[in-house]
Amino acid sequence: MMGRCMPPQPLLSRLASKRRWLSGGSASPSILRNPLQWYVTKLDTHPITTKCISSGLISGSGDLLCQSIVAEKKSQSATLEFDWMRTLRFTILGSFLVAPTVHLWYGMLMSRIPGNTMSAVAKRLFCDQGLFAPLFTPTFISMLTVLEHLTSPFDQSIAGTDVNKDDNNNHGNSDLYTHLTDRFKNDVPDAILVGWSIWTPSMAIMFAVVPGKFQVLYSNCVGFVWNAYLSWRTHEGEEESTQ
Repeated sequence: MMGRCMPPQPLLSRLASKRRWLSGGSASPSILRNPLQWYVTKLDTHPITTKCISSGLISGSGDLLCQSIVAEKKSQSATLEFDWMRTLRFTILGSFLVAPTVHLWYGMLMSRIPGNTMSAVAKRLFCDQGLFAPLFTPTFISMLTVLEHLTSPFDQSIAGTDVNKDDNNNHGNSDLYTHLTDRFKNDVPDAILVGWSIWTPSMAIMFAVVPGKFQVLYSNCVGFVWNAYLSWRTHEGEEESTQ
């Protein structure tokens, strides 16, 4: 009928695609009935999207773990108040920086240095921890610092308190260059050293036995602990070092 307003076809296609992604499709397992098999299927059908979502959730969870541990240690109040904007920043970086980068990096490593021999594993491990990690760690911390400055007005409006109450989280009061310089000097070296102690044995196991499509998930699970450390290093640890 001429009077009926039909939704645009591209919109219907996008909605149907999202519905299929959540349901798993007619031939795929349901996320509620078999979440593990559903995830494995999504790694095959939507690898980038699946890895980005899972990486973001794990990165944000690592920050929440850090905030919980620090709040319990301080025992300042009975009520735990999360800094949700801080968690959102880690989630964004996990989804849009970590997941795509390591997806491409691991894919390139496995294609350029194939095999599970000791020699191949050692070569991939050297490239990952000797070349990639010292570059990616300062990149992550730099992007986190930039996001903190960009979202500083939102932090202040959400808190609804005096903007000078917490100088450590109120990065808008210092210029970006100074904050980046301080973090490169104080946070990056420690983060690289701690990262080697965590990631070197973890990546040795991954390159030896973990299938390619599960490598981003594996690294994200290790990254749960790693992100909790990074959250502490760039916030509470930074605050303690200035006291």
